[in-house]
Amino acid sequence: MKIKALLILFIPLILLWAKESKPVWPPPPETARVTYENTITKAKDLKIEKGFFAKVWKFITGGQPKRLIKPFGIHIDKQNRIYISDAALKALFVFDAKKGEQLYITGTKKAPFLSPMDIDTDTKGNIYVSDSTRRFIYVFDKNGKYKRKIGTAKTLKRPVGIAINNKSNRIYIVDTLANNIKIYSLNGKYVGTIGKVGKNNGHFNKPTYLALDKKGNIYVSDTMNHRIQVFDKRGKYLSKFGKIGNKIGTLANPRGIAIDKNGYIYVSDTTFHTIQIFDKSGRLMLIFGGYGERSGSFAIPEDLVISENNTLYIADSYNMRVQVFKLLNTNTTKAKK
Repeated sequence: MKIKALLILFIPLILLWAKESKPVWPPPPETARVTYENTITKAKDLKIEKGFFAKVWKFITGGQPKRLIKPFGIHIDKQNRIYISDAALKALFVFDAKKGEQLYITGTKKAPFLSPMDIDTDTKGNIYVSDSTRRFIYVFDKNGKYKRKIGTAKTLKRPVGIAINNKSNRIYIVDTLANNIKIYSLNGKYVGTIGKVGKNNGHFNKPTYLALDKKGNIYVSDTMNHRIQVFDKRGKYLSKFGKIGNKIGTLANPRGIAIDKNGYIYVSDTTFHTIQIFDKSGRLMLIFGGYGERSGSFAIPEDLVISENNTLYIADSYNMRVQVFKLLNTNTTKAKK
């Protein structure tokens, strides 16, 4: 009788667990704005079983990398190929779920990656990767063949975040140790520099990542100044938002930054282990995350990116994964604390 009674109590709990929906933010009864979709730790999570470069890696080393260890930078191109740099593996994963293929790029023969950080692509599919230790931007074709490098070890001190303006054929490079943004043409010609060390408008203190909006305006995570700064495409200072603090709406260690189709700004914070969403004026609209291993929680989230189909990808670095979220009703997002 006791066993039967326990089953009667336990079965409803099982059914409730089975019907549990994916995490959403804000939680019901509010209208959902962000919903958890899935997690990427390896190619099989995207139903990719093989790829030419995976076979090459297996031939060279006797086995291919099975999963992400420390994802850092992330990028999605127009064909929805997913690019993930792994600081621990010193490599770049490229996943093409549509074709069921993957690439695994480790740098060049003479200069293998030491610390690959951020990634972007141009209209031809060329892949640009910043290596903060080697102090170059490496350029590969869409198949992973090395083409050239941008910058020199003398002009770049620690390149981290990068972003390409395909209309002007320029690449913006966050030089963290130099406390500025370097601008180059895509063929490697130096164009100019934005900012210098300091706390005033247009100055930086250990910036890390950046993103461009539809107009080509530049949004920079001015990390140790605990703020986001905005510049026009020529580098003219426009505005800023954010301040240091330990409560919702403040920034402790802002890193990854992305902008959706409606101009909302998404910022990861590696101290709070959260993603905060701001409007164009810097007003907090929504926050989600928190430290942990469950879906929707983070352990030092680094870079993030939003795809053309309104999907948010976040490099959840110390959880050894990339988490994927769907953005809903972003044109009516309201603050939820």
